[in-house]
Amino acid sequence: MNRPYRTICHMSMSIDGRAAGHYLSAVEFGPYGKAYEDTLAAYGSYNWICGRITFEQHITFGNKVDLSVYSDEAIPREDYIHPAAFSAYAIAVDPEGKLGWQTNVIGDEYPERKGDHIVTILSEGVSDRYLAHLRKVGVSYIFAGKSKPLSMTDALDKLHKYFGIETFMLVGGGFVNGSFASEGLVDEISLIIAPLVEGVSDSVSLFEFGSSTDQRIRKFRLDKFERIGLDGIHLIYLSE
Repeated sequence: MNRPYRTICHMSMSIDGRAAGHYLSAVEFGPYGKAYEDTLAAYGSYNWICGRITFEQHITFGNKVDLSVYSDEAIPREDYIHPAAFSAYAIAVDPEGKLGWQTNVIGDEYPERKGDHIVTILSEGVSDRYLAHLRKVGVSYIFAGKSKPLSMTDALDKLHKYFGIETFMLVGGGFVNGSFASEGLVDEISLIIAPLVEGVSDSVSLFEFGSSTDQRIRKFRLDKFERIGLDGIHLIYLSE
């Protein structure tokens, strides 16, 4: 099926297959973390998509919003796009509305993406108070289903319509990657393999289908590969 956009899943991984873990903050990961950021920048895309857990770990740091200050006034389940113009977007998949946003742009916690406007993908089951909070702090939001699991196809269709995005950068974690892959939305995988072993058994893989209704195997073909320094590898796979 032809779409007016494509999706690139850009990830790093340890050689034992971990997409997350302590190795990401290790000194030894430094050159590969830089290669990851340089490659992301080289794609020239002005957006990046993460799941709730990834944003919570690296951007909001578990911050909770006091929703008691808002009324229960009903808010229509209509998409809300902040009227200001932005040049880049940080897109969060947060079906239940758990992320504690305090501002509508990325700050010093991620210097490489500072100033990116925050857009969140929600289910219609989120509370009116949470929507009131998002509007107050200026976070844009769109709906992609009445409840989990969300339709990533609907989400990308809307993001393309509202922001003109033609190349989406999907950057984890494993469950949100899996939700895109299960709908056949991943056109390219850019994978940086660091020569490190994590060894933590509960670390997720690159793609986790979870409760997806479509568990079919998705096939990719190797397009190119290159060394990173002496021991790392950058692989690019294309969907067949």
